[in-house]
Amino acid sequence: MNLMRSEILGLDKILKGGFPRPSAILIAGPAGSGKTTIAMQSVFTASEKKEVCMYVTSLNEPIAMVNNFMSKLSFYNISLLSTGNMNYIPIGTETLDKGIYSFMWNLEESIEKIKPDRIVIDPITAIGSTLDKEAKRRFYYDLFLRMKKWDALVIATGEFTKEELMTSDLSHVSDGVIYLSDDEVNKRRVRHLEILKLRGQGYRTGKHPFTITDEGVILHKQELPEPDMPYSTNRVSTGVAGLDTMTEGGVFEGSTMLISGSCGAGKTTIGTQFIAEGGSSGEKGMIVSFVESDKQTVNNARSIGHDISGHIASGLVRVLYTNPSDLEAGEHAIKLRSMIKEMDIKRIFVDDIHVFNDLMTPFDAKDHIKLLADIFRSNGITAMFAQRTDVNETMQDINDYGMDSSVLLSLREEEAKTGKTISVLKMRGSAHDTGIRQFEVRSSGVDIILPSSQ
Repeated sequence: MNLMRSEILGLDKILKGGFPRPSAILIAGPAGSGKTTIAMQSVFTASEKKEVCMYVTSLNEPIAMVNNFMSKLSFYNISLLSTGNMNYIPIGTETLDKGIYSFMWNLEESIEKIKPDRIVIDPITAIGSTLDKEAKRRFYYDLFLRMKKWDALVIATGEFTKEELMTSDLSHVSDGVIYLSDDEVNKRRVRHLEILKLRGQGYRTGKHPFTITDEGVILHKQELPEPDMPYSTNRVSTGVAGLDTMTEGGVFEGSTMLISGSCGAGKTTIGTQFIAEGGSSGEKGMIVSFVESDKQTVNNARSIGHDISGHIASGLVRVLYTNPSDLEAGEHAIKLRSMIKEMDIKRIFVDDIHVFNDLMTPFDAKDHIKLLADIFRSNGITAMFAQRTDVNETMQDINDYGMDSSVLLSLREEEAKTGKTISVLKMRGSAHDTGIRQFEVRSSGVDIILPSSQ
């Protein structure tokens, strides 16, 4: 099967390779859901790569108006219209007034002349809108039958609710149907893309969150390169001597570790020591915080004997704070991915991933956390993630999100004070201490009390 890339970042992973050629794909959804942006992004990005593309609009909009709406998007390059690779075909009312079959003949005449690889018709629902139900059905069946002979990827857009789409003639005659929605999740609006149909090809089911940025539509699930290096057996110090002992010498380079515990258990302290240790060794690190501002992070590090302000000034450490109320998870991941490549980050600490459960459905939150872990692994970064848990949660309650290692911090009452314990629940590919050890947070950082034999 000949597959064509969608040219939408992350969509080909969901499509398991791309769209079949030839095929007719319907992108449906309510007004403002991103249909035109996806269609435009697909043809303009493809034309940059020397594909011959056609953009057919039935709204009779002059190119100057389209340019005004789309010019802020980085993929939109109006100069492509002069190369012959990008062809803008407005269908005026005078053409439609002559009859819808006049439109079809004019369109096929243009296709025969241009011989495009990729065609967008935006929106297809405006064509034939004046026809009665039976005449419209015959027209759509005839049009989509002709599309099969164009030897191109045809992307058509249409404004539908999901209920309307289920009974639409267009959904029946299309080879593939993609539905875009704007859903409320935890009192926030989240955009989702769902593939309802893709004839002759497998795809990933379910609703997939996406973001519209200046770069266009970006699916949160992205294609990630394999790590450049094989799985490393080199050890990286956690910055906590006792934890290094419990893990037989530290975590593996390029691996991920989850630190779970309730508020005040010491998660941020361990993560900060991990980054400070890297800075002292000349490794670039980043603290990604949704809990403490840049200034708070520096002050708290200083209180446990680690002045990271010098590392920040020298460029060895970067603190990226985002207020949870301002967080757009998809955009944040895109920004983070760009920053770690630009700065050549070797260590990263994310504090606290529980914020994603407040912003997303449990399924989307789990996927997003795994996405971040995959981004770090694919870039050879050693990562720690903090996860806030309830006081009464036990090791059986912890979701480790497929991390390479998992550590649980617990609080317990001891006479007139609160005691703290640490245990290593999991460490992939390595032996580790299976005991529950007490620890204290001192002015010099975390001090784990180990048996004298260790």
